[in-house]
Amino acid sequence: MTPPPPTRVIRTLKDGYWDHTEVIEMADGSLRVRKRNRADIAPSPWGLESLRREIRYLATVASQPDALFPPLLDHWDFQSDNQTPHVGYDHPFYANHRDAGQLARETALPQTEIDQFQDQLATAMLHHIQRPAISPNPLSTHLNEAVGEAFATLARQPDLGVLLDAPMVRLNGSLRLGPSAAWQKIVHDSDLLTQADASPQTRLHGDFFLENILWATQPDEDPPLVLIDPVSVAGVSVGPPVFDLVKYVSYATGELLALRSEWLDVSGFDATPPKPGTAEPPAFTYRLQMDHPGLAPLRERNWHSRLHAAFTTHYGPLSQRLYHLIDGYFSAAMAANTTGTQQKGRLLKATIEFNAALLG
Repeated sequence: MTPPPPTRVIRTLKDGYWDHTEVIEMADGSLRVRKRNRADIAPSPWGLESLRREIRYLATVASQPDALFPPLLDHWDFQSDNQTPHVGYDHPFYANHRDAGQLARETALPQTEIDQFQDQLATAMLHHIQRPAISPNPLSTHLNEAVGEAFATLARQPDLGVLLDAPMVRLNGSLRLGPSAAWQKIVHDSDLLTQADASPQTRLHGDFFLENILWATQPDEDPPLVLIDPVSVAGVSVGPPVFDLVKYVSYATGELLALRSEWLDVSGFDATPPKPGTAEPPAFTYRLQMDHPGLAPLRERNWHSRLHAAFTTHYGPLSQRLYHLIDGYFSAAMAANTTGTQQKGRLLKATIEFNAALLG
């Protein structure tokens, strides 16, 4: 593929973990949105392939008029002379839309409009995106590989070993299996992965949260809703419908924003690992600062209840075990792609979720 033509960057929309999203101006003066990998850092575990999957996904849904995704205007995948990879794509710039995450953080919409947003989003999610589909590989295979790869990546950091290697931990005062031990029990001594494979499988957005949803700021704008940045961090685009709900609710309640912003308290990682056979397991704490001022907009407005209710009306009662399993998987995968307090928090959250999945 040939490199994209030279352009002028108007502004950066998102500085991601492994990619940039920018508004660019073409030679003819028209505007586009360009998403590309960051060439200034070494590729992260899934970064380049994640962009490639997004391109394939958007190309696949381009012929479906109700897909609600922007059309691909250009895409590329090549190496420069110094062997630096360049992967990315362009789609239209929607001048009269803003991402719903920004609208939520700024308390920009009244609750009545937020309710309308959730109703339209539920229709898009349940009747246009989540259509029956068959994955080429069982979801259980992907989950096992992705969590195993994440834990192997995290194990290379000595300060995480006190948690990863512990058979049992005391977390927020409760005795639980350590994250690796909990995952091994899920794989070998539970029916959780079998349940994930046996549940109805649909096409997914895959990275379904407020920042990946554009909402029209002008009345009668068509389309009022645009979905962007599909496919999860580790490449899931087919699976149980609850996969999309987990990610959406995490952001809409403020949990994901608290993790990203490091509005959380963690402890226990500086402890000396206990000697084998000693009675007391290592102790950790994990608490999100849900009263942080930065989360006030998501406390003052409800961005999730109507969508959640529409989901359960459409599919029936949620499997809480599957919900916790998927939530733990997200946490483990993103722990391998973050650093610092956020990384420790995500690994502790994975510990909590995997234990909750086992308990049912």
